[in-house]
Amino acid sequence: AEMDARLDAMSIDFDEELYPHMLTAIAGCRWVIGHGLRLAMMKCVESLEMRQAFADVVSAGVAKGMSEGLKHGVEHGYAQRTIESLEAYDLEAEAKFAAALQSLKDLKYHLLDQLEGLKDAPMDVLMASLYLEDDTGEDTPQFIRDHRPSSSQLTIPVYPEVRDPRNPWACKEEIRLADAIAANISRVEQKKRSRIVCRTHGVGSAYHARSDRVPVSAPIVVPQGLALLLVDAATQTESDDA
Repeated sequence: AEMDARLDAMSIDFDEELYPHMLTAIAGCRWVIGHGLRLAMMKCVESLEMRQAFADVVSAGVAKGMSEGLKHGVEHGYAQRTIESLEAYDLEAEAKFAAALQSLKDLKYHLLDQLEGLKDAPMDVLMASLYLEDDTGEDTPQFIRDHRPSSSQLTIPVYPEVRDPRNPWACKEEIRLADAIAANISRVEQKKRSRIVCRTHGVGSAYHARSDRVPVSAPIVVPQGLALLLVDAATQTESDDA
């Protein structure tokens, strides 16, 4: 009986203290993979430095292509003239293109430093840092509004009791993190009430405790356990790429 009581207390402490934090961390990881990385790329493109560096590469690439075309034309069609005599030919076109490309590679992305500093920040702070500059109000294009960070994007997958071996990562549905935490709170309250009933009747809660016809041990949010959620969050990148 004493062992049952300790196990019950440990289970309640886990559900009440640790489980919500784990759900929040998992939902946050899934959001970063599914939404955050895309927003970070879009914010990098908004950078004036990035745009200028990219424009320089395109301009230098066009000039390099034109110079190569002129050289090819002279070598194959105008034997009487040298390539150096053509005014449009740029002897340094290839070097300029290489320099522009290297500048783009060496470009420092300040957003990455900012996000590095926010790695332990709450999700709402991280989301706020990824709002796009073009997201200014009602005239915002629809595709930008679709990417607007929102707490409703924080979701937890609900898996079936028995997984399909042909598609083991298929989930029944996704529910909002807030709803998952609320369901967990409800489960904790059920466990507490059942624990009182068990103590009153001297019944081992591990085998017989029920509250409102719901088994105390029945997982409400994730039937297959947190381990599956952790693996799912880690492998979501592959699913997104597919």
